[in-house]
Amino acid sequence: MIKEVFPNIFQISVPLPYNPLGHLNSYLIKSVEKNLLIDTGLDFPQAFQSLCTGLSEVDVPPEELTDILLTHFHVDHVGLIPRFRETSKKIKLSIHHVEAEISKLISRQFEDYKKGMITFLEVNGMPLSTATKIERFHPAFFTPQAYKELATSAFPVQDGQEIPVGDYKLHVLWTPGHSPGHICLYEPSLKTLFSGDHLLPTISPHVAQSAENTDPLTDYLKSLEKTEKLDVEVVLPAHEETFTNHRERIAQLKDHHEQRLAEFMDAIKTGSLTAYTLASKVHWNVNYKSWDEFPLFQKYLALGETVAHLNLLEQRGLIRRTKVDQVIFYEINGAESQISRRPLDVS
Repeated sequence: MIKEVFPNIFQISVPLPYNPLGHLNSYLIKSVEKNLLIDTGLDFPQAFQSLCTGLSEVDVPPEELTDILLTHFHVDHVGLIPRFRETSKKIKLSIHHVEAEISKLISRQFEDYKKGMITFLEVNGMPLSTATKIERFHPAFFTPQAYKELATSAFPVQDGQEIPVGDYKLHVLWTPGHSPGHICLYEPSLKTLFSGDHLLPTISPHVAQSAENTDPLTDYLKSLEKTEKLDVEVVLPAHEETFTNHRERIAQLKDHHEQRLAEFMDAIKTGSLTAYTLASKVHWNVNYKSWDEFPLFQKYLALGETVAHLNLLEQRGLIRRTKVDQVIFYEINGAESQISRRPLDVS
């Protein structure tokens, strides 16, 4: 399905097979000099066919695409890059420079990258027998060619950069959190924000830690502050539907994370626990009756979110960590939590 949301700006719904999100919103900005596509989709033939059909409906067949701009490097946004590159080698790929560097690490030092992820999972309490199966459940390992393309041929974009397309000017906003190099694109004349996965109308974007010495939740909360200051009338997200009143949604997302922090504080009072154990003790808005029923990928996602929240609680001085036999345990720091304990309604 394709619809014109503004003159020469089209939203194309791209199916995401076997994915609970259902679809990706890809955006085409059409002009005489440049035809720019924002995000692609998972690497499935039906997804590529659907996107190509949408492009052709507005007289931009795949071979006439000039640019693909990625909001971030997650597989549902970059997976179709190799298929487009087969159609036209002239397509210019652009992504934030942080994502380009991570793509180089994934594609050029794959075994080291994988070992680092396994070590991080194991240190945070995931059983080694589960952690070592990461290639079976992590979608990034299913489309290595997309990361090779990003590593070798992507043009890096910077925070504050202006990208002209026809009558429009896209202002690049670096909004780390959901991923380290996530960007939003702001068009000031339309007061419109292409929000990627930074802001979604009903889903709380996944904010997870997957390596030491990173702080994605703090980054995300700062990114919310950054986008909150913008004069936005319309938000064009990568999933779900177009929405308005971005400041109200940002307030809801801030509240969500404060409530999630409170939930972890309640769980950690039972004793010194690993992040993996704590992840099994809180509520996740998924269709499984118990932690044991969670697929491996869902456990991976839950663990990453848990570590990100524990990191912020530790920064606030509410909990502390100890390391026993190379495994991290968390416990109350003796300070009484000041986090509100309102009823939870979280994703």
